[in-house]
Amino acid sequence: MSTSSDEDSHNRRAQELWAQGRHEDAIRAWEHAYSLDPDNVETLLDLAWALGREGRCIEALPLAERAIELAPDEWRAHHVLGQTHYVDGRHEDAIVAYSRAQEIGGNDPMLNSDLGDALYSAGRFRQAAGAYEDVISAQPADAYAHLWRGWALHQLGDHEQGDAEFEKALELAPDWPEALYAVGQMCCAAGDFTRAAQLLRDALEHYPEEDEEGRAAASCELGNAHRGLAELGDAARLYQQALSLDPTHVTTRFNLGLIYADSGDAEKAIAEFDIVIQFDPQDMDALVERGSAHLSLGRHDDAIEDYEAALAIGPDLPDAYAGLGMTYYAMGLYELSAERYARAAELAPDDPWSRHNLALALDAAGRPAEADAAFEEAFESGADDAELCAALARALTAQGRNVEAGIEAAERACMLAPGSADAHDALAMALYSAGQHEAAAEQAREAVRLDPEAAEYRYDLGLVQEALGDIAAAREGFGKAVELAPDFEEAREALRRLEGEP
Repeated sequence: MSTSSDEDSHNRRAQELWAQGRHEDAIRAWEHAYSLDPDNVETLLDLAWALGREGRCIEALPLAERAIELAPDEWRAHHVLGQTHYVDGRHEDAIVAYSRAQEIGGNDPMLNSDLGDALYSAGRFRQAAGAYEDVISAQPADAYAHLWRGWALHQLGDHEQGDAEFEKALELAPDWPEALYAVGQMCCAAGDFTRAAQLLRDALEHYPEEDEEGRAAASCELGNAHRGLAELGDAARLYQQALSLDPTHVTTRFNLGLIYADSGDAEKAIAEFDIVIQFDPQDMDALVERGSAHLSLGRHDDAIEDYEAALAIGPDLPDAYAGLGMTYYAMGLYELSAERYARAAELAPDDPWSRHNLALALDAAGRPAEADAAFEEAFESGADDAELCAALARALTAQGRNVEAGIEAAERACMLAPGSADAHDALAMALYSAGQHEAAAEQAREAVRLDPEAAEYRYDLGLVQEALGDIAAAREGFGKAVELAPDFEEAREALRRLEGEP
């Protein structure tokens, strides 16, 4: 006949084995204790908890339920039942069990933390944030609660307070990879790519080798940081590293596709977007990006098919309308292009690029008054975007109706980004078109100084120097442009002109 002492001995031995990481041995010891007394609530709960932790929920569930039958007012029994449901993915059932444990009188921080996890997994983010806050009230130094309250607040749109919680978690646990990852991701979103890269490298160092999911996510986010730093080779390597850990990580595949697209390898980009769409045929972003890759290869029908497929899923997707506008423009169908760009501008009224592109399409369609109005609207809404101002300056210079507005836009671009070679070159060409050749030469020389390897800027400087009558300097500029870009036909033609060749 068994004794309580035998049972206690097996329970203690099981706890020791579990602490040593010998989980199967510990479970066997608890099972032996259970065989000695099947109605011992403590043994039932310990065994149910251990089986649940190992994912053996079918075995754990009846044990937890039996414990509740024997001790319905024991809050820990409801807690263990909730843990079993949570591991089994039954989050709403877990919430019910945890809530019952709280009603009975369980105010243990671990219970509140588990309730927060279940609420978060069920998408009940406001309640989850409250549960984690309860943990923090009892244990202010609980890094886990700070971190997950941060995630819950982000889901609610409170990014400022969410970021503060991430920073607090990192302060409390500076070597915890989850906190390093969260703050690294936060820095990526804020554009602080240098700090993000350092934090995410630290996260990768601290993730255990066996945590392939965590390492894959950190590698992907580190790739995002390097992409933000314009280090595309490093970004691609990190995305590939993430995929070697988790080939199904669709966000990584999507980002790798973007890298290939940015690098000019549209075929590889399409291959990655194909896989993303196989995983999720409803992924509108992947359809739009694949359409853009097709467009870059001149596959207009394929591009239109992808953009239309994206709109079938999300009828109010401005990027898809903008992609159609770009495709029809490339096909010379300017009225259709203007129609699609107008819809994109309507759906994204704060995006000045849509109005810039609409203006180009309207101008090409022979509707100059409407084009000028769209150019003006684009400048008004995008006056703080140096790249847009430079693009507007070039467009206004090219259409030739309002060169003064082009000069104004280019000057604005130079003021916003004095180190931008493109802005200075845009101003040089606007001044050149206005006949202000001395001032144009000054800006063209500055563009070349800022980016001496850009063939276009050398060519533009040559044009200005030719207008000034400095033929030797112009010949040198055109020659350098051809040296930098042997297929630059306009520069070759300019050289032949100066040298009197037919």
